[in-house]
Amino acid sequence: MAMTAPPAQTEIALIRRVQQGDGVAFDRLVELYGPRVYNLAYRMIGNAEDAHDVAQEAFLRIYDALPRFRGDASFSTWMYRIVVNVCHDELSRRRRRPPTLTELQPEDGDGTALDDMLTTGETTEDHLLRRERHQALHQAITALPPPFRTVLVLYDLQGFSYDEIAETLRVNVGTVKSRLNRARNILREKIRDQRELFGVTDSRSR
Repeated sequence: MAMTAPPAQTEIALIRRVQQGDGVAFDRLVELYGPRVYNLAYRMIGNAEDAHDVAQEAFLRIYDALPRFRGDASFSTWMYRIVVNVCHDELSRRRRRPPTLTELQPEDGDGTALDDMLTTGETTEDHLLRRERHQALHQAITALPPPFRTVLVLYDLQGFSYDEIAETLRVNVGTVKSRLNRARNILREKIRDQRELFGVTDSRSR
């Protein structure tokens, strides 16, 4: 995966200390994995405030579940499975209530980590265009149905392999590939609907 995990020996030692009741060791795990957990939550949930809440909830669940962790899967795979489940719980709650003002407002991040497809020429006009593209792409991704969004975020944005995603989601690799293909097709259609913004030529009109 794109982001390197801490050395295995360090990770195992910290996990064992946490299982023995060492709160400082858990703080160290949060320090090591916090940015990655937040980043995944942000890509799944779509705004910074809720992503912080989801990340905090995920770490609470991780702490509660760590005494039962036996290493049948890698720690990172086990941990990300919990994070994805918390994200899905939050998305399910959202479907049962009206959207908040925070959810309706686009984020203002510059998006350089979100997509390699967007150029970064930095006149003022170019910067504003890049920001507008980022917001449109970000909104398109967060509008994907959760199963498709999950695999797209994990594979295209987080750098997970097919096998890692399959293990994290407990599905087969074929399902991962199918969902990723569907997610990309949906995203492509959304971008095509804004082709002037993205500078995309609609091949269907040729």
